[in-house]
Amino acid sequence: MRALKWIAASVVVLFVLLALFVAFGLNALRGPIERKLSERTGRELRIGSLHAVWSWANPRFRAEKVTFANPAWATTKTMLTADAIEAEVELLPLFYGQVVLPDVHLVHPRLDLELAADGRKNWILERDQKPKRHRGSRFHIQAMTLDEGVLRYEDATRDIAIEAHLGADRQGTTAWAYGIYRGVAASAAATGGPVLRLRDTAQPYALHFAGLFGDTHVEFDGTIVNLLQLTSVDVAVELSGSTLARLYDVIGVAFPHTNAYTSHGRLVRNDHLVRYQDFVAKVGDSDLAGTLQVDTDGGRPRPFMHGEVTAKVLKLADLGPIVGTGRPQKKGVLPDMPFDPGRWGSIDADVSINAGTLVRPKQLPLENLATRVNMRDRVLSLDPLAFGIAGGKLAGTVKLDGSKQPIAARIDMRVKDLSLPKLFPTVDKAQTSIGDVNGLIELAGRGDSVAQMLGTADGKLGVFIDGGRVSKFLMQLAALDLWGVAKTKLQGDEPVPIRCAIGDFAVKNGVMHTNALVFDTNVVNVQGSGEVNLKSEAMDLKLKPQPKDSSVASLNSPLYIRGTFGEPKVSPDVGKLAAKGLGAVLMGVINPLLAVLPLLKEGKDKDSPCAKLIAQAKKPAQTAQKPGKAAAGKSSSSSGRSAASGAR
Repeated sequence: MRALKWIAASVVVLFVLLALFVAFGLNALRGPIERKLSERTGRELRIGSLHAVWSWANPRFRAEKVTFANPAWATTKTMLTADAIEAEVELLPLFYGQVVLPDVHLVHPRLDLELAADGRKNWILERDQKPKRHRGSRFHIQAMTLDEGVLRYEDATRDIAIEAHLGADRQGTTAWAYGIYRGVAASAAATGGPVLRLRDTAQPYALHFAGLFGDTHVEFDGTIVNLLQLTSVDVAVELSGSTLARLYDVIGVAFPHTNAYTSHGRLVRNDHLVRYQDFVAKVGDSDLAGTLQVDTDGGRPRPFMHGEVTAKVLKLADLGPIVGTGRPQKKGVLPDMPFDPGRWGSIDADVSINAGTLVRPKQLPLENLATRVNMRDRVLSLDPLAFGIAGGKLAGTVKLDGSKQPIAARIDMRVKDLSLPKLFPTVDKAQTSIGDVNGLIELAGRGDSVAQMLGTADGKLGVFIDGGRVSKFLMQLAALDLWGVAKTKLQGDEPVPIRCAIGDFAVKNGVMHTNALVFDTNVVNVQGSGEVNLKSEAMDLKLKPQPKDSSVASLNSPLYIRGTFGEPKVSPDVGKLAAKGLGAVLMGVINPLLAVLPLLKEGKDKDSPCAKLIAQAKKPAQTAQKPGKAAAGKSSSSSGRSAASGAR
């Protein structure tokens, strides 16, 4: 409808002069009008004839065979052609420099509007492309009717080339369009009332629209007040497509990548507030509902979206594209689908998301999800982010700074009270275990995908179990105690106390180095060392099980975990016996870089089994610092026996 406004604007000078000089013979003014406008714009205006039309209210004039040329740089010769343009002019506003046209009728118009790649616009009539600024518009078209017409719009800056065909009769106005819209194939059809009420602020205009932009389908049906400025909108909306991200091509607002979706709700606009209220959506197999409101106030640097979305059922597989796992770029496990921070500058946001029922793989014990999505100046943060997992909770913040290239990412999460049996729901033997897993994740990296961010990360992560019970069968199996495994199978499994378990890593440039890797029970003490490369997804870990019950069948050999995340390989080294003495290995537990030490101090303190284990490891470390080679060797040997006996 904005295009139709330009039809009247391009010939407004004609009607102003007609209103002032009607008494002097209209057709005689045709030549001076053509010359004056042509000299001012550098484009040729031709009018076949001018004459007055009888009207009871205001003067009404008709121009026949109107042609107005395009500037030389445009791709078509003419901007406007029409068999006739007829308009009614209010006289009183002319004295205030305003042109008010209560009614305009167009006969077979064709309007070609064009925005060049360098920003030039063919509807700006000034030769220097600098339109004169006025306080408000001087041209007001209140209503418009037309016979069949064509509107073509081409925008080289946004890859738009649309041609629309319009027609009207007493039943109403119809339009259909096709072409390219923001780089994708587009087609649309619309129907409305017989009179286009462009500036009517009192009477709503009924409109039905259906369009296809690429594979995004948009349909709405309702009323609009003031077609040119859209001061009030109340329409029922239906949307569908392969991903919400492609709505950016339609409305210019960034949404995340998702699986295929359908949605319906009510779109309401009052002045600068646009609200998509009481919507329901199906994204993949997930059911969403809520209300989102966008504030388009021109005083803001960009539109601001806020609201709340509730997931009645959220399938984790549908979150894959959002976190970068939709279309893998390489063979690996870590998500590597790139984010698109270039679009983040289209909107600011503050949206709460809550999901109660999660559809997930059985081996992934997540229970619920709650987060607040904030977007400010291309910085995306999930703060807070929390979800239940294995009867406990994982909570913290995630921040992605899209103003940096590549994206600067940071994650700070706390692991709280994860239940061992719930953490491994598909392992039958783990169901007799008891223990709470606590820890932290603090990482910062750079990259445009999750895989790249982790592959460059610095920071630390660690988890620990400070007391509990675990299946004796599992511990004997970890120690490769074949005789113990056989006895447990014959006599029955029973849980054994967990004295302490710690997995603590320092992360530098995407490589995880072990500060401590210990699992200590009354049956076996498993200690480890090595590296995990987050960039290549390769592992090189060595586990040393130390059985505490002598067994002739125990192989008592190291275990190696190698390969990749996607294809891990676990193998024993039967050619090398494990080093005896626990003290030397446990000295790694007191590494000053240990990430979980502050959390341990916040826990059971003096009653902590982990605290006791660390204290036992300190003794040989302190003794080993005394001078004397023999004394050091003796201390190491005796401390090894002390730690071993204490570990039992």
